[in-house]
Amino acid sequence: MGRLLRANGVGITVLEFDSDKVEVLRSLGLKVFYGNAARHDLLHAAGAENAKVLILALSDHKQMLEIIQMTKKHYPHLKIFARAGSRTQTYNLLDAGVHHVYRETLDTSLRAGSDALRELGFRSYHAHRATRTFRFHDEESFNELHHLRHDRKTYISEARQRIKDLEQILLSELKEAEEHPDAGWDTTSMSDAY
Repeated sequence: MGRLLRANGVGITVLEFDSDKVEVLRSLGLKVFYGNAARHDLLHAAGAENAKVLILALSDHKQMLEIIQMTKKHYPHLKIFARAGSRTQTYNLLDAGVHHVYRETLDTSLRAGSDALRELGFRSYHAHRATRTFRFHDEESFNELHHLRHDRKTYISEARQRIKDLEQILLSELKEAEEHPDAGWDTTSMSDAY
């Protein structure tokens, strides 16, 4: 994330608790503060009062929630972007008032699934569209199931139904793609014609 932001002219400051990583990041030219980001004094020294966003990408979920609580208290102007390792962690972050939560494995899983579809002979356009459709419906389902998460039986029942519904949507789109093939995205089909 930091490299992408810097490559677009955005100034970044990294807060890191691992001293080995601090040295590496500093050697790469990044502005890095060593310590626990849940400390108000460290965030202050790093310039949180002038920052616009705080991006949290910690593996320690409990510590992340502590940072969020402290940030909301002392720096309520900061927009928080947080990476979550699981559905439960994502729900916890939403409950903590974080509006920009990213499920850690979702993007990788969808990208790998799309590549697997193409390897299995599906057209690139279909793989892209199926991935986009899956993401949209999965995010919608995830948000709708949020309020049911403490009622395990109802949650599982609703989740199973949503999985079934999504499979039907994707199978329907696959049938439509077979009826109206679009080879415009597939360079391999173009090279076979020459």
